Amino acid sequence: MLALIKANIQPILTLFTLRPVAFTYRWRYFAFTPGFWLINTMKYLPWIFSSAYRTYYIPSTHGGHNIRVIVFEPVYGPSSPAKSKPRPLHFTVHGGAFMPGIAEQNADIAHRVCRDTGAVTVSVQYRGAPRLMYPAAHDDVDDALAYFLSPEAAQKFNLDLNNVTVSGLSAGANLSLSASMHHVGIVKAAVSFCGVVDIRIPPWEKPKPPGFPSSNPIAFLEPVFDSYAGPLRPKHIDDPRLNIILAPASKLPQDILFIIPEVDILLHEETKLVERLKKETEGSDRRVEAVFYEGELHGFPELPGVVSDPVKCEDAWRRMIDFLRVSNEKGGWKWTA
Repeated sequence: MLALIKANIQPILTLFTLRPVAFTYRWRYFAFTPGFWLINTMKYLPWIFSSAYRTYYIPSTHGGHNIRVIVFEPVYGPSSPAKSKPRPLHFTVHGGAFMPGIAEQNADIAHRVCRDTGAVTVSVQYRGAPRLMYPAAHDDVDDALAYFLSPEAAQKFNLDLNNVTVSGLSAGANLSLSASMHHVGIVKAAVSFCGVVDIRIPPWEKPKPPGFPSSNPIAFLEPVFDSYAGPLRPKHIDDPRLNIILAPASKLPQDILFIIPEVDILLHEETKLVERLKKETEGSDRRVEAVFYEGELHGFPELPGVVSDPVKCEDAWRRMIDFLRVSNEKGGWKWTA
């Protein structure tokens, strides 16, 4: 519960912080506070009495703070691999326009991946906008992943560091793919849900796909959604760590699955990235796959059934699990609960 309370006071701290946060961001972030509280609370409360995961705090190498993660470990059944056998690691990052949330935002994903693949699954939370700009969130995610790829963590959690995968939704896809670039050849596969891969232009300038709503009731919030990288955009215009669309295939995981809704301002940039990566990896044993979901909005796998198609959402989650299982099996891990 303390994690939820700390997360939910972020807008108040940002409004009255001593940090030089521009007023144009402060008031918009504060206006978003009810939605922020609702998202955090809805994601946290289902797990409040759960023993499905444990919480850990990873020391940061960027600023002397601790990074909160939650870790799911598989429950073994009679047909499972031996408990002594090292397990795959899956590392997942929540979305939210690079704004700080709670690790439980990806608890559902982490629990499902752990249950269905047998991987030790980590969900990380990070610092972010508008209180802190780039590269605060990237540094936190990088540090957390680096810890779980260390010999210390491998021994503590009985990990097979030859069998590592990542995932993320929206900004989380950017963060997970970016972190994987520091561990070329180690992170074997990635799944990107509605990934933010090109931050060289602000949200309001991104091309609108067919079927996109003609009016956007939360358009006034777009500047705060852009506050993590927007003020620094000219300085980092050619930075592949921030703009994944610029990263060569050789720096990214060997296998990548893109889950892409078609009614999303990110459709254009994701499609361009997929097309380029497929061209770069043509004739190799690498997998670059994309699944497009007609009529679905940004973040659809996590949206309520009244706004998204539950059948398509389930299809997206199942494709993720199947993709990760294939990767794990290539690494010598076959899971039966």
